[in-house]
Amino acid sequence: MAKKKLQGQVAIVTGSGRGIGAAVAERLAAAGAKLILTARSEEEVENAAASLRRQGAQALAVPGDVSDPATVEEIVETALEEFDRVDILVNNAAVIWPLEETVYADPDEWAYNITTNLIAPFTLVRNVLPVMVDQHYGRILNVSSDAAFTPLFGASAYCAAKAGLDMFARVLALEIAGSGVSINTLYPGHVDTAMQEDIRSVDTTDTRLDTSWFHAAHARGELVAPASVADLACWLVGPWSRNRNGEFFNAVDAAWVEQVRRELA
Repeated sequence: MAKKKLQGQVAIVTGSGRGIGAAVAERLAAAGAKLILTARSEEEVENAAASLRRQGAQALAVPGDVSDPATVEEIVETALEEFDRVDILVNNAAVIWPLEETVYADPDEWAYNITTNLIAPFTLVRNVLPVMVDQHYGRILNVSSDAAFTPLFGASAYCAAKAGLDMFARVLALEIAGSGVSINTLYPGHVDTAMQEDIRSVDTTDTRLDTSWFHAAHARGELVAPASVADLACWLVGPWSRNRNGEFFNAVDAAWVEQVRRELA
């Protein structure tokens, strides 16, 4: 059955205390994977891992901030110590702040955004890649954003980081071609997550920021549930994506989404 296609594999999912990350972790666990969950909130990530264990999955929580290289090392070491391998890495953790015009943006916040959204995925990849290459197998998935190619006023750090993440994936795909390891990128669309709540919470009074679209999309019920993204991620890190490397997949691609639904059924 499709739901057990990841039996015996070990997956690391960042930002998995809630939202897309938690939904992806749950879907991979249902497909048979063993999980390492990580997020900044210890309470959220421990609860997410406990929930998976109650469903019969093998899931461990490693609380911490992936912007810290020591946390990244602990995540990977835990996977190897407990499960002796790493087959899947889902780079999902992200931050949106600062949402300010560049001239007003706090330099430390700006740098932290780049570190979390771009440098942390690099650090994670650099730590798991030798393991995957030795195994002659590995699947890396970057969760990106339309902001990688669509400028968003006031989101210079986020847009720059996601654009950098996409180019990083392109280069890495060239470097690992033929190794048994692949990297692909998912644009999940507009998902009902805490990040969307953060954007709607911005006080735009006396600024040139305009978040009206985000408020309107939420009011119209156009934001999709995180669970709707989970199947797409599962397909991308499973056997269904064999021979796909360095590609970009969009949740608004109706033909691909239908293919995923058909093949995972």
